Amino acid sequence: MSSRRDDCDFEVKWYPFQLNDSMPREPQSKLKAYMSKFGGTREQVVQMAAGMKQRFDACGLPFRFTDADLIANTMDAHRVLTAAAQKGPEAQDAAAEIIFKGYFGDGRSPADPTLLADAARAAGIENPEGFVAEPSAGASETEAEFALARKLRVRGVPHFVIRRQGDETAGEQVSGAQPPAVFEQI
Repeated sequence: MSSRRDDCDFEVKWYPFQLNDSMPREPQSKLKAYMSKFGGTREQVVQMAAGMKQRFDACGLPFRFTDADLIANTMDAHRVLTAAAQKGPEAQDAAAEIIFKGYFGDGRSPADPTLLADAARAAGIENPEGFVAEPSAGASETEAEFALARKLRVRGVPHFVIRRQGDETAGEQVSGAQPPAVFEQI
């Protein structure tokens, strides 16, 4: 997303980072995956999700967490976002909005081919269904961006790197969801 604030031009680029790169591409229950990851009961995970929903609601963002919601490996979603970035920031934002709404708002798998084709189409990627179906399409570019995250020592999401345009490695880093004042100060 490109934006203008006072005398400061800024641009947002979504870089890939996988919280669990060993997650299978086959969709599975988000509830069960969270219970396994966090070591909690169903009730504890549902309570955690309720807190997440409150934070999403406070920002006006959709969030749901039901027994039917799905999770899967995010590599294909990252391939779409990386390819979308090559079309420009607005194209990447359009793809990200579709993927995020599908996953957080509708409970869809981040590997859902229809969801990803819709995101690719919104970004102007040619032959969106073919792009999504071909695991090597955009994979090397996405892997290069994963390497950048490792170089920057990114360990979780969200993670923000605030830097001058064209400088891929320098800048201030902010980990985790932070209040707007943190970014305004930077």
